[in-house]
Amino acid sequence: MKWYFAGALTCLVVSICIKQRTKLQKIYYQASVVLAAAFLLAAIVGMADGEEKKNMQIARNEPGQGTKEKEFVVDIAGEMESYPLNLEILEKKLTKAQRRAYLENAKEELDLSVLGENPSKDTVSKALFLPDYLQGGAVEASYRFSDYDIFHGDGTIRQEPLEPTVVEVTAELTCQEEASLYQFPICVVPREKSLQEQLSEKLKAMIAKQNEQENAAYVKLPDELEGKEVTWRENTVNRSFIVIFLGLAVAVGMFLREKEDEKRERIKRERQMMIDYPDIVGKFSLLLGAGMNIPYAWEKIALAYQKKRECGEIDMRFAYEEMLGTLYEIRDGIGELQAYENFGNRCQLSIYRRLSALIVQNVRKGSQGMQKLLEQEEWEAYEQRKAHARRLGEEAGTKLLLPMGTMLAIVLAILVIPAGMALNV
Repeated sequence: MKWYFAGALTCLVVSICIKQRTKLQKIYYQASVVLAAAFLLAAIVGMADGEEKKNMQIARNEPGQGTKEKEFVVDIAGEMESYPLNLEILEKKLTKAQRRAYLENAKEELDLSVLGENPSKDTVSKALFLPDYLQGGAVEASYRFSDYDIFHGDGTIRQEPLEPTVVEVTAELTCQEEASLYQFPICVVPREKSLQEQLSEKLKAMIAKQNEQENAAYVKLPDELEGKEVTWRENTVNRSFIVIFLGLAVAVGMFLREKEDEKRERIKRERQMMIDYPDIVGKFSLLLGAGMNIPYAWEKIALAYQKKRECGEIDMRFAYEEMLGTLYEIRDGIGELQAYENFGNRCQLSIYRRLSALIVQNVRKGSQGMQKLLEQEEWEAYEQRKAHARRLGEEAGTKLLLPMGTMLAIVLAILVIPAGMALNV
């Protein structure tokens, strides 16, 4: 054992003396620390082993605490080595006088605890308390009754007597090898009943008389008891509150569902309009470059979409629908500038507001330089479209994390559970 401590001390001294300047010195330092920890661990384990082999004594449990179980590894010189052995250490054995003292104390303890909620043994109207163990577990008890028509085996009252009745209780007390019988009488009295209970019993008695009648097709519920009027109604569950609660829950659910649908529709509209924006700007740039003015180019783009939509070649596109709305406004007499501004406001996206402002500005000041501005806008729109596509791809990848993690957990369970079951076998 001393060699272990000496080795650990040497390694610690070496680790302190090493100055970690080079990579090799750092490796020597780490190795010395690991060796010191290993020597210390071996010394601690060795000390524990040495203590177990010298003067072994196991404290026995006190009476009532039960048997103590211990696991050991036994070495017998020349015969066996590291053999596992399980031992049962019984609790302390009492002398005969001690056992009798425990039994007498158990009788006194039982006299105090057996009454439960009853005031005394002469007026028992509630269940008795029959403990299975007394004196901290040192004494075991079992019970018998002279009249099982009144009591259940666990001390609860089976049937209340009509008049005070004496019942003999026998408790069989056992302390290790010593046994003793303890008998005591109790007087069971009828329980004091409330006025409601008394009246209900009288009503039941009246109904019982009618039940005894032969060939009676009906049982008439009494309308009067002791000169007082009696009314009857069936005890049904009032489900109106449940219906109201369910109705409110459905209403709230429908409201939240409507809000969620509106949010999804808004997101769908915004994404579709962002995708269509580069195409719209590109068509504007192409038509203006071909010599068309802004109103005519706007009309041509909107009517071309309307024709394809009516032929069923494409589905509804929100941005083009807003362009059609602007065209209808111009035809209805609304000024071009106001119609283009309304277009940007209805689209509710910054890129379309920018396009609207660009068109309004060039209508007011002339179309000089409009082609170059639209080309710049088209390039920026395509860059935004690519960034939007990348963002959608990242969102899709994030949504796949949960199902992928679930699949990984299932695969691990398929691999690990059979292996664990095989190891247990």
